[in-house]
Amino acid sequence: MVIADFDSETRTGRIILTPNRSWSWRANLIFLGVLGSVCLVIGTAFLLQGLWLILPFSILEVGLVGLALYYCARRTHSQEVLTFSDDELCIESGRRRPEKRHVFKRLFARIFVRRPRHPWYPTRIAVRSHGHEVEVGDFLSPEDKDILIAEMRRMIAALESRSS
Repeated sequence: MVIADFDSETRTGRIILTPNRSWSWRANLIFLGVLGSVCLVIGTAFLLQGLWLILPFSILEVGLVGLALYYCARRTHSQEVLTFSDDELCIESGRRRPEKRHVFKRLFARIFVRRPRHPWYPTRIAVRSHGHEVEVGDFLSPEDKDILIAEMRRMIAALESRSS
């Protein structure tokens, strides 16, 4: 998801990038609870028939699904914030707070859009300056990447039109 805002008074623009979240954490927990209940009922039924080995593997299965859900949910809470100003372009990324921060001089920073050679591969968007390159929006869908490219062009055009 791409959220863009440009403040013409302070001449700063901000683009916030977040991955699409299909389910909330609460929905994941409900799914895990239903799956766990079904596996527990089936495992208990087999246990009562003397097939005790099925119950531990059912519990292991639910545990592994829970770990996979946690890993996927954690990845969907990452965020990137691009801040444009007259002097610099700042890229911050992290989950709850900025964990990485890259600052480029805006006049020297170049934005590269690499279209894929094959339709299966994603478009890559990178900011480069003085040999240092940072990819942005690698978790975005192709439609969101097109929106990001348009918003970045709009921000740069707004900053350049006022400085001339």
